[in-house]
Amino acid sequence: MLLRKAMMMGKWRKHLCTGFIAASAICSGIAAAAPQNGIGTYVGLISATEGGSGSNGLSLGMDAQFAINDNWSLAPYLMVSDERDSASRTVADALVGLQVRRWFGDWFVGAHVFEHDRIVSGNGNVQSSAYGTAPGVLAGFEYASGWGAEVQTDSFESTNTSGIRRNAVRLHLTYRWH
Repeated sequence: MLLRKAMMMGKWRKHLCTGFIAASAICSGIAAAAPQNGIGTYVGLISATEGGSGSNGLSLGMDAQFAINDNWSLAPYLMVSDERDSASRTVADALVGLQVRRWFGDWFVGAHVFEHDRIVSGNGNVQSSAYGTAPGVLAGFEYASGWGAEVQTDSFESTNTSGIRRNAVRLHLTYRWH
């Protein structure tokens, strides 16, 4: 059973990598010289693990990016995900956070910290609820046209439930209005 779960997670990660490469090819454009102020939207996939079980689903979000200078930007954001786990339960996770991005032309790397609130439900009943603060890292690109892509990892989301940790990887196609 454990081997099967590991193989399924490997396949999911392979799909995330393939999607990121495809998004890179689709979004080719003119390189931006510096980060741009503006409102951004995200749509993509999420894969998460928590307490030995995994979930997969859709992730949506938006941010407001503020360029500090030609190399740095801050982006407060809101994000939600709708996931299904192996027991056919629904996992809903909402995040509010802040990203700090270091830019290299049209590519960036960064870190983020966020507060999350997660509800797991099944058969019409809430089975568990958790909230807490967590850090993570991200990388991506954004072209002058506004199109881009981002991969974001949420590492060790702490919760109000002792001993429960959640790790998530998100792959987003993004668009920013300048």
